[in-house]
Amino acid sequence: MRIHLEKIGSMGAVIAAAACPICFPKLALLGAVFGLGALGAYETQLLIGAQALIALALAGHVVAYWQHRKRWLLAVAILGAAAVFGGLYLQYSEPLIYAGLAVLVAASATDFWSRMRGRRLARGS
Repeated sequence: MRIHLEKIGSMGAVIAAAACPICFPKLALLGAVFGLGALGAYETQLLIGAQALIALALAGHVVAYWQHRKRWLLAVAILGAAAVFGGLYLQYSEPLIYAGLAVLVAASATDFWSRMRGRRLARGS
């Protein structure tokens, strides 16, 4: 079984962000639908966890780059992670954070679909 760190990290970061009502209020609305609002008391820990998962997603994209050698996909992932951390610590910009999360998820989804398409072509389907 292959471990896909970039997918785990990207989706985990979005889920952790959805459980942080003060840090990410728009994602918290989505999280409340799934019952993650009860985790609001652990907001500080979830914010740290979201940042760790973003770093994990970036590390996963670096590992994936060693396999597929698509520089543009790695650059997009680095840009997304930089946007999240820049929005948190430099610009204090909520839209920048959300854009960075969306870019990380898009990069992970692109990598996932290109791998699935490559496997189908290799099997001859």
